Amino acid sequence: MFIRTVLSRIAGILIIQLAAVSSVLAGPELTLAEAERLALAHAPWLQHHRTNADAAAERAVYQSRLPDPQLTLGFLNVPTDSFSLSEEDMTMTMVGIRQAFPPGRTLKLKGQVAEKELTREQVRVDMERRNLLRQVRQTWIELYFQKQSLNTLDELRRLARKQLEASEGRYRAAQEMQQTVLKSRQALARLNEREPMLRAQAARLQAQLARWVGEAAYQPLPAELPPLPAVPETFDPAQHPDWLAAQYGLEQARLEVDMARQEYKPGWMLDLSYGFRRPMPGGMERPDMVSAMVTLDMPIFRDKRQDRRLAEKQAMETGMRYEIEDKRRELEVMYRSMRAEYDALTERENIFVQQLLPATRRESQVTVAGFARDQAGYREAIMNTLDTELEYLRLRADRIKAQAELLYLTGEPQS
Repeated sequence: MFIRTVLSRIAGILIIQLAAVSSVLAGPELTLAEAERLALAHAPWLQHHRTNADAAAERAVYQSRLPDPQLTLGFLNVPTDSFSLSEEDMTMTMVGIRQAFPPGRTLKLKGQVAEKELTREQVRVDMERRNLLRQVRQTWIELYFQKQSLNTLDELRRLARKQLEASEGRYRAAQEMQQTVLKSRQALARLNEREPMLRAQAARLQAQLARWVGEAAYQPLPAELPPLPAVPETFDPAQHPDWLAAQYGLEQARLEVDMARQEYKPGWMLDLSYGFRRPMPGGMERPDMVSAMVTLDMPIFRDKRQDRRLAEKQAMETGMRYEIEDKRRELEVMYRSMRAEYDALTERENIFVQQLLPATRRESQVTVAGFARDQAGYREAIMNTLDTELEYLRLRADRIKAQAELLYLTGEPQS
């Protein structure tokens, strides 16, 4: 009967430990799903990238258009002795329009470059979305662990104080050595020493979470760790938005090389004007004049201008090729290292569940049975169980954080 009571008490303590955060504080709980939703809707940095994509969409509309035409107004061949507009035959009031045409396929290529920039900004939005989810998940999970650690620490300190009181009572009754009392005091002091840092870490994590979700970061957390989507078994770095952004950057660099080649061709400008002439002093009408003129660029200093610009764009294209290869290697290394860590944590978690936790609980049963009349042994058994459960919670939190890192790399399965 006593053993059953003790085991029931241990189970009750563990349940209280898991539920304390949500029961002590008032207000709605901040679940991980709600934190993700708030961050995706309101995080400023993600909104920044979305507005960049909107700007790129607008830029893609106008980049392939001709420049605006120019209107010309003026007076031609006005005599300087009288400044009369009707004295000389050649004096005219001119109205004209001027339109510039860039060389070769420059306009078409500019439009294609703008479209690549738009696509690149769109994949960057996806990349930042993944990155935001990763950071929110890892911060929320770590905050959950710190909150649970504080709750467990409170229970451990309560037991340690009772242990110290019992040791001091037995010492005064000459039933315990002074060394035991000193050890009990030291154990309590160690627990007290851990609390300030745990609270500081929890406050730091809440402040970081508030950057993405606002004041909701200070709401209580639920009692259980939530599951994350399963990690895909395969990883293709060419599907990661970071690699895709680099790939679109390479395609953009190629187009800019083609644009540099277009500068070897002449651009041109068309001028059309109409000249109004006033009647002669004697009243005789004069015919108006129409003028048309084409102006051509003369790219003759190629070695100092066009050649240098083409070489610049070709070097940038080569650099983008190296960047893409480096990005592929970086993503593969990140996945392999994180996958190894995740598999190791999963294996350790299985060992905890299948071997270590049952062994600890059996040891607690034996300890309680052997000290049925010794409350000190009973409290120590509970403390050992709580320590093991806290270590298991740390392991689960680390495994879920590694899972969040993998989901950032692989993307989440489509439902």
